[in-house]
Amino acid sequence: MPRLARTINKSGFFHIMVQGLDKSYIFKKEKQKQQYYALIKKYYKQYDIKIIAYCIMNNHAHILVNTSDILRVSQFMKIINTTYSKYYNKTNNRVGYVYRDRFKSQYINNDRYLLYCIKYIHMNPVKAGIVQYEGQYKYSSYNNFINKNEFIDDDVIKIVFNDLNYIDIFKNIEDKDIEVLDIDREDENFKIAVKDYLEENNITLEEIKNNNVELLLFCECLRNKRYKLNQIAKLLNVSIKKISEKMSMLK
Repeated sequence: MPRLARTINKSGFFHIMVQGLDKSYIFKKEKQKQQYYALIKKYYKQYDIKIIAYCIMNNHAHILVNTSDILRVSQFMKIINTTYSKYYNKTNNRVGYVYRDRFKSQYINNDRYLLYCIKYIHMNPVKAGIVQYEGQYKYSSYNNFINKNEFIDDDVIKIVFNDLNYIDIFKNIEDKDIEVLDIDREDENFKIAVKDYLEENNITLEEIKNNNVELLLFCECLRNKRYKLNQIAKLLNVSIKKISEKMSMLK
């Protein structure tokens, strides 16, 4: 597979997953999948979100997005999930929470992981035994890439594949390592994000811990990738209060 000519570090690619409460089948019916897809389609342009890939399964959905402002991801997902919750509860004559969490998001920080994430999302129905190959599943973006339609336009092709022959690359993305993109592996993903930051900035955790400016930059970077302050505090072996105080001193 050719190497993409571009680096995407800090470029705003996020792998999002929503899941039914207690893994319940909130998208089991055809019309439920259609409704969730319709909401994605209705709001993505309003929030200036590019949909790179998606797959709506019976009890969860994956969406890979690109945005220049990560705050729009939260706004986009909030309106989709809130609207769908109201629809789901009304049509099922129920009340209460629909989702396991608001949503989970994983920052994608290099070309290889971006391609693997696309493959991982499209392989969901294959791994679940629903279909034999990706193109047979109706509620994913696999065929959108093949036909270059719906969400997959020239802009999406450009930012993902640059000027290379995207169909050949797309059809031949390796799948041997796609398990590393399991969005439930939050601790492992956090470790990868920290390792990448240290390497990119040629700095150690001890240096970050002892320098308020570096600490602020480190915290802002990880929080922008949707990691929590308590994860950072545990990593540095300091209290959340101490980190918050240092951050507030510099703002």
